[in-house]
This record gives sequence, structure tokens and C-alpha cells, in this order.
Amino acid sequence: MKLLVRADASVEIGMGHRVRCQALIHAFDELGWQCQFVVDRRYQAFASPEDCFIGGKSEEECKSEFLALAKQADVVVLDHYGYSAEEITELHQHQPNLLVLDDMNDRGDFSCKWLLNPLKETYSQRIECPLTGSSYALLRPTFQRLESSDSTPNQLLITLGGTDPLALTWPILDALESFGFPMQDIQVLLGANAKNADQVICFCKEKHIAVEQGITNVTPLMQRAKLAISAAGGTLFELACVGVPTLFAQVADNQTRSLEQHTPLGWCRSIRFDNVAESVRQQRIEALVKEASQRWLDKAWQERARKTARSLVDGNGAKRVAEKINSYFSAP
Repeated sequence: MKLLVRADASVEIGMGHRVRCQALIHAFDELGWQCQFVVDRRYQAFASPEDCFIGGKSEEECKSEFLALAKQADVVVLDHYGYSAEEITELHQHQPNLLVLDDMNDRGDFSCKWLLNPLKETYSQRIECPLTGSSYALLRPTFQRLESSDSTPNQLLITLGGTDPLALTWPILDALESFGFPMQDIQVLLGANAKNADQVICFCKEKHIAVEQGITNVTPLMQRAKLAISAAGGTLFELACVGVPTLFAQVADNQTRSLEQHTPLGWCRSIRFDNVAESVRQQRIEALVKEASQRWLDKAWQERARKTARSLVDGNGAKRVAEKINSYFSAP
């Protein structure tokens, strides 16, 4: 059985689409499927040599080439905001076994066989099989095998996504130092393609702050976190799975819906950065750091937050999706 996944990654797009699709591919690999990414050639710096590259000049060129490839697969996964409702429906007409990954539910009415959204959203009846809610969050394989830790979490984890698109890591660290936060309690996690990584790493070495970049298994760092400052993409569901109370820095519009649904649950807080001018960001960084310092000492809130977060995500979402689709083909 052949699975094609249409997803891109870049500094502007971020790494979230690719990371969650990699989790899905791993689950299908375990079931014996042949899987491959289909990537816009303009973004091959963030891809793998094993990917199938298309287009290279325009989005329209990519869509035309992908339409031809989609017809040859058994299942197609589309995780791409560049597709309108009409284009998704057209793709579905050419490939009936289409799985669309969505976050915002803002593209209007379209059709597909499966629709995956880790948030609680309602879609039209043109979606044959909606897979919605946090039980379908696509987490990396290491989150399926979380081992309990005997040590007490004692670190502030700072992770602003695979690319840190707004370059917030360094100014947050600088503000934490100015606020008098204990720098020896901080753990910085940088994505492989994070903006200003050299500046951050240099600052961390100077201030004796623990820092890691581009590591594949992030669960040990999350398990040691008493509190996190994080971007609110797919990392939101990873932190929930581990049970880490978190202050989210919203760095993209597509993170709005997840924060609207998760913040009222009490395990996290959020401050928005993507819709304000650079001159305003420093004020919001200071507000974020002030909140972090307060929450760092609030043990009662931390305990409630950990319990709530763990109840939301079990780490088996990718396996759950792959088995459901695989059973569709194996059914008599």
C-alpha cells in the first residue's frame, strides 16, 4: 500500500506540518505501508533526500504535479494551508482516499474521506469520516513510550518551535535575567533551523544555561520541566502529553484555535506575539517573563495543571489514525 504526504517546511511555514506528518508516516511504516513526502522544490533545504520534489517555480505548478501523483497512491495525506476548499475538493475527486489535516476550520466547505483535527471542531457532512479531538493528536513515537521519572521536575524549558520564526528565544532569556530569574534552572531547546541560534547558544554558554539544538528525542527534557515557555504548534500536544504546565507564546495565526480551546482548561496560559508590531513585542516579552516568575512559585497551580494536561493527550494519536485507515482497506 502506498501513502503520499503533501507537506512543506521552511522558516516561514515552520516545521510543525512535517513533524506531525513524520509521526503519521512512522505509524503507517509499522503497518507495512510504503510512505513518501511530496515537497515543493523551493523548500528542499528543509526536506529529506528521499522525498519526492515537485514544482519549484509556483504553487500552481506544484498543485498540478501533485494531482497527477495523487492518482497513483492508495491514500494521500494533505497538510497544507495553501489549498483552498475548492482545491481540496478537486483533489478528492481525483483521489477518493484523501486525508486532510486541519487546525483552523476556516477554509469553508470541502470534501474528503478523512479529516483530522486534534481540536474539537464540527465539519460538514461532506467529510466522510471526521477524526477530531486530542485523541488524534499526531505525536512522535517517543511519546507513546513515556517512562515514568522518579526525579522531581525542576527546570524552566524554553522552546519556541523548529524555526523560532519571530526570534523570541534570546530576548526572552535576556528578560528573564533582567527579572532576576535563576538562570541555572533554565533549559533551552532550539530547533535545527532556529533563527539567531548562534546568538542564543553564545548567550547560554556565557550565562551557563543548558542548551540543546536539533535533538530528535525531546521527552527527557520535557519530563524535567517544572514549567515551559513554548510556541503553541504541535509542541502544545507534546507538553500536554508529558504534563508540563506551560506559558505559550503564540507565534502564528494557525495556533489561535488550539489556544482558545486549551487555555480555559487551566493547564496553560498564552500571550500573542504574531499580530503585533516589533515595538510591542518587548512589552509582551516582559509580561510573559513576569507571569513565568509567578507561576514558577505556584506549586498548587502546577499540580492542577499537570493533572489536567496529562488527561488530554495519550501519545497514541498517530497509531490510532493509521490503524483506522488500514482497517478500511483490510475490511471484508
